Amino acid sequence: MEQYQARVRCIVEQYNQYGLPQLAGYNVHGFNTQGENIADNGGLRAALRAYRRHEARAGRASLLPGLPSHTPTQLFFLGFAQIWCGNSTTGALKSKMVEGVHSPNKIRVIGTLSNSKEFSEAWKCPVGSPMNPEHKCVLW
Repeated sequence: MEQYQARVRCIVEQYNQYGLPQLAGYNVHGFNTQGENIADNGGLRAALRAYRRHEARAGRASLLPGLPSHTPTQLFFLGFAQIWCGNSTTGALKSKMVEGVHSPNKIRVIGTLSNSKEFSEAWKCPVGSPMNPEHKCVLW
């Protein structure tokens, strides 16, 4: 149980550090958003495992016309990020930061992908960069 709590604390503290430039002085409330942040992180890991199993059975996917320089794994991560594309008013973002149970969409992408070793490998993110921190928060 102590390991679980330490891993949850890692997620909470990680997301507490995230802010948005248009909301100077506000950061995500990591405690309020922990359940959804954990779900996002675990969901991405589960989806990637399922994708890899499918790839092992069906064979590696073809390159996507128009994006021939992107690998199938890179496209998997682009697909994850794309689902969170959207616009929010400053008021809606502030509400999410202060009292919401969901992190703002941009932070859902950054937080989740920065915890993925597979993402960092696929995109060749340097160790210690924002998208490939040396220490990643992994719960499951």
